Amino acid sequence: MILLPGDDYTSAETFVSGGSAEALNMVQNPDGTITNLIMDVHKYLDYDNSGTNAACVTNNIEDSWYPLTTWLRANGRQALNTETGGGNVDSCVGYISQQIGYQAANSDVILGYLGWSAGSFATDYVLSQVPTDNGTSWNDTLLVSMAMSPMTNMLVASVV
Repeated sequence: MILLPGDDYTSAETFVSGGSAEALNMVQNPDGTITNLIMDVHKYLDYDNSGTNAACVTNNIEDSWYPLTTWLRANGRQALNTETGGGNVDSCVGYISQQIGYQAANSDVILGYLGWSAGSFATDYVLSQVPTDNGTSWNDTLLVSMAMSPMTNMLVASVV
């Protein structure tokens, strides 16, 4: 798999309208196929799409995912949401669940999602998905445990 990022922070919202999709649609393998050439898109759920605010205000479906999935399907392409997330608050649990549900329903063109801040970020980072150790076990954050985990959302298959 080769990920093809666009411009404007490779935002799913502007990927088509901003010209990234059209420009990257010209990228082909040496044999002329497009196999494993995947569009790399990001999308946060806060008010300014920066991923710096705890509250989520949208599921991004109408303004971002619907136009992108329509374009991908029409052009025989696929994408991977390589950055998404929100704060550990109820609004994000709901909106992320809706976004992931839409992506799962369109898995022929949206291959999946990756939560941002799932690495060694400080646990007080606004979008932290880092589990915490309570002394006897590890606890996932609210967003991971209630929306992003395949064990919870039942929308994606986990890798065994």
